Amino acid sequence: MYRTRVHSRHFVMALTLCLAPAVAHAHIASREPAPLQGGQADAAKVEQLLQQSGYRYRKVSDGVWVIERQGKSLPKFTIIFASGSGFRVMGVIVATKKTMNTTADMMFKLLKLNHSLDYVKIGFDDDDDLFVRSEVKTRQLDLQEFKEGVERLSTDADQIYEAIRPYLKTP
Repeated sequence: MYRTRVHSRHFVMALTLCLAPAVAHAHIASREPAPLQGGQADAAKVEQLLQQSGYRYRKVSDGVWVIERQGKSLPKFTIIFASGSGFRVMGVIVATKKTMNTTADMMFKLLKLNHSLDYVKIGFDDDDDLFVRSEVKTRQLDLQEFKEGVERLSTDADQIYEAIRPYLKTP
């Protein structure tokens, strides 16, 4: 049952990661004509990059994939990839709401990290879980940039976890 809840949370996070930039993209795209079959081509490109990357991954649904990783500080975590028309989003849930003692000091640390870490966003999703994510236009994405993005996101998730460790509830 716990594993089912974890998979459900990952799916919800994937949708959250996918929908936030999609809304912004749709607003911009409404002013210019969208290319036909763009989303499918972008999903195919992300799938191809995943295959070429050498990472072990699995497809969760159309345009959504996951990679399991292990950090130095952050125990086993999942990178969620979502592809939309013209973009790729990947993210990690660093800590769930129920595991954090959210304080002003913790928020200050997160804001400082948000300033110091490049190419990522740190925030809270609709469930108040702490996440880190990055977004890239797929037309600019090649294998080297893809792999660098995965490694950077993994390192950043680990760094964020280490910074908030004092604010985590002990089991």
